[in-house]
Amino acid sequence: MGPLKAKPRLWVAAVLVMTLALIAPRAFGVDAASASGSGGVARLPVTFQVVNTDTSGMPCPVDDALYKIRGHLTGPTSVLARRQPGAVTVYLAGLDFGEWNWDFTAVPGYDYASELAKSGHVSLTIDELGYGSSGHPDNGNLTCIGAQADITHQIVGDLRSGRYAVGDGPGLKFSRVLLAGHDIGGEIAAIEAYSFADIDGLIQMDWADQGHTQFIVQRNVTAGWQWCTVGPGQTPELTSYVHFATEEDWHTWAFFNADPAVRDATDALRMANPCGVIRSLAPTVVVDNPSSLKGAIPGVDPGTSPVSRLSEIKVPVLDVFGLQDTQIWTHQGEAEQQSNFSSMDKTTSFVPDTGHFPMFERGAPTFRDVVSSWLKTHQA
Repeated sequence: MGPLKAKPRLWVAAVLVMTLALIAPRAFGVDAASASGSGGVARLPVTFQVVNTDTSGMPCPVDDALYKIRGHLTGPTSVLARRQPGAVTVYLAGLDFGEWNWDFTAVPGYDYASELAKSGHVSLTIDELGYGSSGHPDNGNLTCIGAQADITHQIVGDLRSGRYAVGDGPGLKFSRVLLAGHDIGGEIAAIEAYSFADIDGLIQMDWADQGHTQFIVQRNVTAGWQWCTVGPGQTPELTSYVHFATEEDWHTWAFFNADPAVRDATDALRMANPCGVIRSLAPTVVVDNPSSLKGAIPGVDPGTSPVSRLSEIKVPVLDVFGLQDTQIWTHQGEAEQQSNFSSMDKTTSFVPDTGHFPMFERGAPTFRDVVSSWLKTHQA
């Protein structure tokens, strides 16, 4: 008789979940048809009000102006129907990239956020300041990696309090917020983590603070100080937004085993970067890991302090690399990344047959499985 009594309650619960899944997107000011996708996946537009300031551990020039950061919450429809869905992972992109890094739809099978949603995960993907649909400082030198970390901190707080907009409605409140970043997005995530200690987990994708190759050191100098043309007194003269990668990069080292259609589509979507972000890259690495650039860049003195700011990070950490991502870091530098953290829960994973952009290589499903499995073990 017990199971028979339980059935009505289960049926009512199922109906309630289905009803909420249908009405919740509209309640948030989003049309249900546009919010819900295949496989019970919802994609809800979000807007955050932020200030381009820098109170992180890596200070830099900023304009202290108000901007809007736009993006999407993507997850199972039934989960996003709740006012307090539980956990969310915030994703930051690297140089030349925007939100499209995580919701790429030009070629089927590479929409990272939607695929993670099918495994039960909620993702926040955004265009960071200076990229895509979000605000752009007129002077791209007046923001930097530290400012991006500060803005991310503001967003993390808003996700916990609900002080942001989902469509035309109020934001959802999340009790757990994890932070993930690819390329320099991984660096921004780490700075946010040690500066504000407000996240529940950190994922770095194809980012290391040591083992830099001469190629990437020289490219940083070229992009930051030659392509970002400046006049007397370091005031912008011609441009303050530039690309970091070239079309040649996209057809040589950037990918290892990618569908040419994917490679070409991503190349067409690339965005120029605020010059302040590029210029703050080398100093940021020095602050994070003082010994990493000793003697690598003329005129840059990392000092003698062995203390790394990364050692202040104690939350669980996942480091993921494409096994063939060797143009930017050495394998030794990649393998040493997790040793920078004080966390008792550290994992490093190498995705085989994959280069610097694992989300766009043929090995993308393996890459997503690595992240999804880690998120599941860390209740996200």
